[in-house]
Formats: sequence, structure tokens, C-alpha cells
Amino acid sequence: MAGRKERGAIAAMALAVTALVTTTAAAAALALPHTGFASSIGLAPTHEQQATRFATTAATDADDRARARDATMKSLRQAPANPTAWLRLAYLDSLEPAGLGSAGNRALAASWTVAPFGPDDSQWRLAFAFNHWAALDRPNRLAALEELKIAGRRVNSRQLRASVDDPSGRLALLLTLEEVRRARLARASQQP
Repeated sequence: MAGRKERGAIAAMALAVTALVTTTAAAAALALPHTGFASSIGLAPTHEQQATRFATTAATDADDRARARDATMKSLRQAPANPTAWLRLAYLDSLEPAGLGSAGNRALAASWTVAPFGPDDSQWRLAFAFNHWAALDRPNRLAALEELKIAGRRVNSRQLRASVDDPSGRLALLLTLEEVRRARLARASQQP
């Protein structure tokens, strides 16, 4: 009987040590995402931090653009419902010499699939969409218009207007904001 209790105690201690080592390794990987150790652990938040770091210089460095894309894809394999990661892929695609293409449109669409109306990414996503209006496919244009209509008050429309330089996107934005404004006025006039 004593042998069975000792084996049970040893097994419990081994489990506790394994849990402690695993937790410590995960915490270290999250705290030090730019290290080789963090990469070897391969947690989605670590890949996200690496992708964000590389994306900051992706506009001027094609190697960092590739690194950001690689880290983002690793993150998405573990956490596919991350709208920010999908938006980063669309952004990275827009930096390619040909501009935003079908891969970027698919990534943008995926961001709406996983988080249709933000709220965390709405402001950036709408600015990106209206700034790439000419390159957006029809479903993404409709999604941008729908999000703008629904997100309305959560989006800083003044800041959004100031951030859109694409002429066709600016026109679509202004027309939609006017439609939203008129709908609000109509609702207000119908209230007692």
C-alpha cells in the first residue's frame, strides 16, 4: 500500500513540476517575444508581437514585409479569429509594388468575417478601405459601407474624413456619412 501512495505522490510532484516549467516557459516567451526562445515556443501572441514589430518597417523594407507576413500567418494558424492579423495581411499586401490585390482583398474580407463591426479595428479598417477604394472588390466595398452605417457613432468621422486621401474613397465616404446623418435626422424627427 505504501508503494502505491509513493508512486501517486511522485506522479503528482512530476505533474506539478511539468506545469510549473510549462507555465514559466510560456510566460518567458510572452515577456520576451523577440528572442529565439519565444519563437521556438510558438505562441500566437508572440507571433503577433513579432509581426507588429516587423510591420512597422514593412513599408520601406521588403524583408521585414516578408517577416511580418510569416509571423502573421503563424499567428493566424493558432488564432484565426484575430481581425487585426487579417488587417495586417491586407496592409502588407497593399505595400507590394502592384498594390492591394486579391490576397489583400481576401484578408480584408476575413477581418469582416471574424469581427463584422469592430469595434477595436473599425476606425483603422474603414480608413484603410476608403484609402484603397479603387482596389477593393465589390463585397469589401459593401462591407465598408455597411460597417460605416452601423458603427456610425463609434467611429470618429472627422478623423476618418481627414485620413482618407483616395478621391473615389473620399467621395464614397462623404456620401455615406451624409446618408447616415440624414437617417439620424429622420429618426430624430419621428420621435415624440
